[in-house]
Amino acid sequence: MRFDSLDTLPGLLPASWRGIGFHVLDTASEPGRRVLEYLFPGVDAAAYDDFGVLPNLISIEALIIGDDYKARAAQLQRAFETAGPATLMHPWLGPMTVIMDEPALITFSSRELRVVRISARFRKIIAGRSLGSSLFSTASIISSIVTLASILMTAVGTRVISASRTAAVTRSVRIVSAAIAAQTSPAGAAAFLPGLRFNILKTTPGTPAEYSQWIGTAAAMFAEASFTPAVAPAAEAVAVQDPSPESLAIISRSLGVNLTASANDAPSDGDRALLAGAAAEFLAQGAVQAAYMSFASRREALAYRTSTLGALDGLIATLEAFGSTVFQAEASALVGQARDLQAAIVGDINEVIGRLPDVLVFRSTSSLDAWQLALHVAGDTPSRIEEVYLDIVARNDPRHPAAMEAGQIEVAELI
Repeated sequence: MRFDSLDTLPGLLPASWRGIGFHVLDTASEPGRRVLEYLFPGVDAAAYDDFGVLPNLISIEALIIGDDYKARAAQLQRAFETAGPATLMHPWLGPMTVIMDEPALITFSSRELRVVRISARFRKIIAGRSLGSSLFSTASIISSIVTLASILMTAVGTRVISASRTAAVTRSVRIVSAAIAAQTSPAGAAAFLPGLRFNILKTTPGTPAEYSQWIGTAAAMFAEASFTPAVAPAAEAVAVQDPSPESLAIISRSLGVNLTASANDAPSDGDRALLAGAAAEFLAQGAVQAAYMSFASRREALAYRTSTLGALDGLIATLEAFGSTVFQAEASALVGQARDLQAAIVGDINEVIGRLPDVLVFRSTSSLDAWQLALHVAGDTPSRIEEVYLDIVARNDPRHPAAMEAGQIEVAELI
């Protein structure tokens, strides 16, 4: 988006919120300081305490005009409903980190065809402030990556000529659909993949804005957490198994890696931007599940950390390959957030690793009974013998637990 151009709407300047573009009619800001006034009886002069800078309030009146106005309005509604801070590209003041200060207003009118009016009010976040938790938390970084990925994909609509833009969207939709169709369901995924494929096939986007919304809807499915209800369902209720966080992380990482590879082989920068943006959203939303994953040992936690960091390394290398193209600004911003996500994942997993058991390795020269090994490991705590036995069977998957083949046998350390 070029902020030194009036684009195609004379008298209006382009802006964006969470990557969704619009044109600004009017905007106003309310800067100031937080001042507390003290009044005392019999004293004319008041006393004042200065509590620092007041968060700037930004109000905008904007328009969306175009054939895809309904898709962009739905995308903007989803952006307004998304929690956490994000980037507002102000046409005069430049990029700033803000949160919604009050509900926005999206207006359609029968007197204005192909037009959407938007009224919104934002509160600027000052560096160093916190919002419930640190702005540099993993959740905040993931939200920023999703926003920047949407900005990158939507930018194809303003940086690429019409014919090439349409062809790039068509090719990218085909590649994403094929990547999802080729996914195999890992253990614990339940019926997640059929649901993802159904949602993907419901609509076929034709513009970069519709494509960004299409990807955002699919990627958001990976961020949905599953919780065990506190009250058991009725006996006659049909049990519905939710996908495990581990399976969601595996699928999202696989999609991210496949789409990153496709972006490297893309025929144009427009295709590369669309595919890299999709890969970034899938990887970021899949990282949400790390907070709900139950690692059995340090080995599983380290394996997750290594694979996730590797997938992000591949995405960063692809984004850096944009070089001096017209998408360099968006790609550079996304690279910075991807590196922040890597640092956040390392910090989170390293904290978890210290509380997890290690994996013990036994090497036997003859067949071994799993129950005997469980007695050896947990003999001092008989109440945990069965737990260790089940772990041996699940971790090594022997043909028969009573006659495990000679070789290396793994079991989680008791802590």
